Amino acid sequence: MSTLKSLSRMVSTAHMRDATVDWTLFLGRIPDAIDPESVRRSLEGKRVLITGAGGYIGSALARYLRRASLQRLVLLDIAEQGLFELGAELDDQGCLTQRALIVGDVCDTALLHETFEDYQPHIVFHAAACKHVSLMEDNPFAAARNNILGTKRLLKAANEASAEQVIVISTDKAVDPIGIMGATKRIGELLVLANSGATQVKAVRLANVLGSTGSVGPILMRQIARGGPLTITDPACTRYFLSVDEVMHRLVSSLAVNVVSAVLTSDAGEPLSIVDLAHFLVHHLPSVPSKIEIKYTGLRPGDKLTECMIALDESSTPSNVTSLQRVYANHSIAASTLESAIEEMDAAIRIRNLRRLLDAITRLVPTYRPSRQLQQQANTEETEMMA
Repeated sequence: MSTLKSLSRMVSTAHMRDATVDWTLFLGRIPDAIDPESVRRSLEGKRVLITGAGGYIGSALARYLRRASLQRLVLLDIAEQGLFELGAELDDQGCLTQRALIVGDVCDTALLHETFEDYQPHIVFHAAACKHVSLMEDNPFAAARNNILGTKRLLKAANEASAEQVIVISTDKAVDPIGIMGATKRIGELLVLANSGATQVKAVRLANVLGSTGSVGPILMRQIARGGPLTITDPACTRYFLSVDEVMHRLVSSLAVNVVSAVLTSDAGEPLSIVDLAHFLVHHLPSVPSKIEIKYTGLRPGDKLTECMIALDESSTPSNVTSLQRVYANHSIAASTLESAIEEMDAAIRIRNLRRLLDAITRLVPTYRPSRQLQQQANTEETEMMA
């Protein structure tokens, strides 16, 4: 490719990446308006901690909360660059709220206790997570460490510091999970339900967030910018979607659900076709060829054809917040079982024993069946240990 053509393609890609997409046109609905008075009552004068603050949802929360008259905003992330860029952006926007930017690991117990002791947050939004389904199939120890141990240690620190509320961001992938990412997020929900301290703890199940980093929308946009082909796992694949504005509404509104511990699911409308999303982007982005090839690649380990917001063995009832329902499991797990299984996971992660990790996870999520890829990896490790 000539230098001129290369430059043209670079400019086209940058333009496509920066193009604004009105996701409400694809969703076919207008985001619920957030009641300013409710926000003021929930957040005014509060000290708020966001974990995973440099990620898509964490940074969107930080941008939103800069208008909430907070006493202090504490932003924690292990990714230095994302955190730095967020801090610079808030400075550019004239955010006057006192801030602390902490580069660190949410699994670091000493750091968590230091953070709670130094800043005494009233409210915590726990957005730190490993979230990419196929990537976590290749990195099961990272998924379990961050999504399970990180959540457990954060809840313990919050309760010991007498924080008022912790909002744990969960996902529809936790519903009847077939991937290890979803299984670890489901155990995060079990930790929420097992919370016995004075701190109110709520997990909010979110659908796929349109436009979020690494999600299907931006991936398709990059492929469109290159001229295709567009890669989709299956023509029948559907997903529930939320816009980032809807996500902010549900997370902030969850503060008003007055329960000690609960799993909440968010109204996400009807599931939508990934193929329809591809066609929408082709028709709504600038300078797109009239025809772009779609290639169907097949489901990857951990992928589902369709997803649900409520599991087969769960029921739900309305909460006092219109867009949120409270989820109830038809069976419970004893606290001692949960504790011993997570201790087993901790040991398995430290010595990187995949079989022990998978066995401990399936004790808590019996419907989860590890993928053939993970089973083969565990078998290989066992064979090598015996050799």
